[in-house]
Amino acid sequence: MPVPVNCPCGTGSPYEMCCGMYHNNPGTAPTAEILMRSRYTAFAIGDFDYIAVTQKIKETPDQSSADIKDSNENTQWIKLEINETEEGLEKDKAGVVAFSAHFKEGKHIGRLSERSIFKKVKGQWLYISGEHEIQKNTPLINSEAMKTGRNDPCLCGSGKKFKKCCAVN
Repeated sequence: MPVPVNCPCGTGSPYEMCCGMYHNNPGTAPTAEILMRSRYTAFAIGDFDYIAVTQKIKETPDQSSADIKDSNENTQWIKLEINETEEGLEKDKAGVVAFSAHFKEGKHIGRLSERSIFKKVKGQWLYISGEHEIQKNTPLINSEAMKTGRNDPCLCGSGKKFKKCCAVN
C-alpha cells in the first residue's frame, strides 16, 4: 500500500505524524474523531487490517480485513469533511462523528455522508455502527486547503500526479 506524504484525512499534517502513528499502534486513538479520521485514511491507503481491528459491528462481528477489502478495493477516497462531533473526547465513553467522504469509482464520483457511532471499550475507541447515505455523481468541492496543481501528487495518496489520477474525468 502506498504511504502518502500528507495525511489523506485532511489535517494537512504529514501522514507519519498524523494517522500513521495510529495505524502503527491500533487502539491508541485518543478521541472518536481521531479514530474516524484514521479509519478514513486506512480506507484511502488500503490498510484494511486497521479497519478490522478498530471496529466492533454487531451485525457483522466476524468481518475480516479480506471482506472489507473485497467491498472497497474499487473505491478511491478523495476528500474527508468532518461535519459535526458529539462527545467522543478522551474522558467520554461514547461519541458520534458526522462526516462526508468524497470518493471515485471508475469514472464516477460520489459522496458518502455518515453519522458514525463510536464507543470506548477497555480504553480503546471502536467504530460500532453508522447511518449513511450515498450520493452518486456529486460535484467535488475543493476547499482552499485542497488546491492541487496538475503536476502535484494526487491527494488520494495513489502516488500518481493529480492530472493522471483524480483530475481525469
